[in-house]
Amino acid sequence: MYTSQFKAIVHLLASGAYIEQVSEVPLSYRIYHERDSAPISGGLVQQLLTSRVIKRSCRVSGRMRYVGP
Repeated sequence: MYTSQFKAIVHLLASGAYIEQVSEVPLSYRIYHERDSAPISGGLVQQLLTSRVIKRSCRVSGRMRYVGP
């Protein structure tokens, strides 16, 4: 069962948001949508990856970027 946070992120990704890895140690991620951003947990990013909701897109300034399908 997906959490409400998972469903909200899927909705944001569908409307053009993307996720960016902002640091490697410790791993941390942010979701960006229009001019806003918010931190999201690495566990949630892994869940999105394994569910094939997001995929790796590119590296921007050394940071991995993930987008929705």
